[in-house]
Amino acid sequence: MLKHFFSLLLVAVALPSCLEPTTPEFRINEAFYLAEGNILAGGSGSEIRLSESRFETADLTFEGIEGAEVLSVRSDGRSVSWQLTDAKKGKYAPPEDFVTSPGERWSFDITLPDGTSIISEPETIPMPVEVDAVNLLFKQNSIFDEGRNRFIPRFEIFIDYQDPAGEKNYYAYDFRFWEEVIVCISCPRGRYNGVVCVSDPSVRPRYDYYCDTDECYSLTAGLATTYSSDALYDGNALRDVPIGGVTFDAIGGLLVEAELRSITEAAFDYGKVIQDLVTGSSGLNPTIPAALNGNVRNANPEGRTVLGYLGAAASGRRRSFILRTLDIGSPLTFDNNIFTEPIPPPGVPPLAPCNIPGRSSERPEGWPE
Repeated sequence: MLKHFFSLLLVAVALPSCLEPTTPEFRINEAFYLAEGNILAGGSGSEIRLSESRFETADLTFEGIEGAEVLSVRSDGRSVSWQLTDAKKGKYAPPEDFVTSPGERWSFDITLPDGTSIISEPETIPMPVEVDAVNLLFKQNSIFDEGRNRFIPRFEIFIDYQDPAGEKNYYAYDFRFWEEVIVCISCPRGRYNGVVCVSDPSVRPRYDYYCDTDECYSLTAGLATTYSSDALYDGNALRDVPIGGVTFDAIGGLLVEAELRSITEAAFDYGKVIQDLVTGSSGLNPTIPAALNGNVRNANPEGRTVLGYLGAAASGRRRSFILRTLDIGSPLTFDNNIFTEPIPPPGVPPLAPCNIPGRSSERPEGWPE
């Protein structure tokens, strides 16, 4: 639900500085588990992530958890087993035929390989609200990046939607985007052996390896989720609501999918706490709010702490495509060169796999022919 920025927040590891006027400082010395994600109305797109904190360096990192037994449990007792889809990130998803409906009440029962039992409080799936339009607007000097000490160009993303009248609605704004790639592995100072990059100091600056499919598309999630409620605009038609942006750092096609996620009030309260901390509106160096415990817990009160939120939600989605060219504006500097490994004939460098988590050879819907 809150993706990777939640982990950064907990230890004052800064998000891109353009997103934070202040940096909250927290000190967490004991390892903990993080559980986050959603069951979505309809079932498609449902996903949770399980990870474990690591304090091996000065920075906090997270390692995905493999081998967990993940069950989603409906209020009538029906349970569904979820399977690991990305070991590195600890992602789990339900079967392809998994179907849910608004109004159903679900919770999670998770057993980790070390025997830890994680339980979530039940949530009721809300009704979805559709996205009426997605608008992409290029802005040359979009936001200031302190790391680069400059304004950066972005394709700003705006959505239109109609808020239902006469009921309380809570939203999470999110997006993801696809780009076409032809290089699937780059080995700085190294060579690809068909499995991994092998260090070779004689290689400068790198060797690039083409994808093993005719077409390959990379999928990238938006940096952060933002939250809103209709307390001040119940029943209104909203236009050009900003939900984020994609940095202009490459040319070629860009397919953006905007997501308007209807969430529960409890999930909104939890997400809003994190949003306020990230943007600095909670003040300098705040204590960690109790709300960050979310709706998950270790069944053993004496066991390791479990943080995060496993929610029930409904998504409205819409896509928009734009062709990025130098006629639009000036991108950030990027290296468009391809350095292939010079192997004498008849040998050819190995091809790198396209179809791995985060990439697919299947052309995404909305990408033009």
